[in-house]
Amino acid sequence: MRAVPAGIAILALSATVAAPRLRAAAGLTGQASGSPAPATVALVETWPDGRITYELTSARRASMWTPGFPRIAGYAPPSGEKPVYAVQLARVLVGANIQVDVSVLLGSAEPPGVPVATVIVSPGSRVVVEGLRKYGVQPVTLSMVPVTPMSPYLPSVFSVSPRIEIAGVELLTAPYPGYRITLRNLGTQGVSNFHLQSYRGSEKALSTLRRSDDGRPLMNPGEIYTFDMNITSGPGRDVPTETWSPAPIDVVDIESVVWADGSKEGTSPYPQLDTFVERQSGQRLQLRRIVEALRAALAEPGSGAELLAAVKSRIDALPEADADQLEGAQLAMRGTKEVLVADLARFEQSPSLPSRSAARQWMMALLDRYQSWLTRLSPP
Repeated sequence: MRAVPAGIAILALSATVAAPRLRAAAGLTGQASGSPAPATVALVETWPDGRITYELTSARRASMWTPGFPRIAGYAPPSGEKPVYAVQLARVLVGANIQVDVSVLLGSAEPPGVPVATVIVSPGSRVVVEGLRKYGVQPVTLSMVPVTPMSPYLPSVFSVSPRIEIAGVELLTAPYPGYRITLRNLGTQGVSNFHLQSYRGSEKALSTLRRSDDGRPLMNPGEIYTFDMNITSGPGRDVPTETWSPAPIDVVDIESVVWADGSKEGTSPYPQLDTFVERQSGQRLQLRRIVEALRAALAEPGSGAELLAAVKSRIDALPEADADQLEGAQLAMRGTKEVLVADLARFEQSPSLPSRSAARQWMMALLDRYQSWLTRLSPP
């Protein structure tokens, strides 16, 4: 285990102290009626370079993407197309089989992905996704294995900031094993975001950047914030095993914190994202409101001029920003609304009033445009 740096807040739960709570959280007292069952199978992804990854699979759809995959030597994308940045696999258990939607993300990790294939992986089968060759990616082979339960124990949790208190850690078992972590903000500023890195021994494991989805602080002063870390995947050996069990986490390290005033503690692995995530959260919230306003206007009766007036009325009523948002989110909210107002102004400059069908057609195209923008900014 790594040495604990000076000034780091830590919660290390001993088996003696945590035993009563651990038993309840781990479900050792019996599974409650109606609660989800633990995942019992895993999708196995075997790449031609020998890398193998296991992904726990249940009736709850889940997805992952990886920028690490073997490429076809000498491949060049068609003119005007971006190269594959990542391969994305979405999986769900359907009966005794696993349905896998395979897609590629071009140029960056932003959705939407380009669909490649939808395949069914049944017990004992091995499915080769040859369609990846079209994009310069060597095919992945998919199979499935039974899962044995993960050994239940709690990790040690650290925070780089003494103002972020580790208030609690619990075990999760269904449908995926993992941990529920509760933090408390002891500072006088709201938390914009924090980056978490976990470890198995000295090796890096799961990592995540936690932030709100609407541009507001993740935690205001005195508030608590609870989130789940699900252990759904892990590396495999050169030869797939007959069964697989996810390996537990030893250490969870909150290694960087960004506060609402822009001040920082710790070192973020992605410092360029600190302000970006605030702006993108503001954009997403404003785009959701714009899409709702356009849909509501489309449902109203009236002539073309009346439809246009309904759109303008609803858009004018949208707030420029919300007072409790972070500064970057507020700027993005204003900028996104300004783009739509400019679109409306250009349409109004038409030399003649549009008919209802023409106005409706234009509004549908506008709705599709902003819905697509929202989709691109939404996580895969």
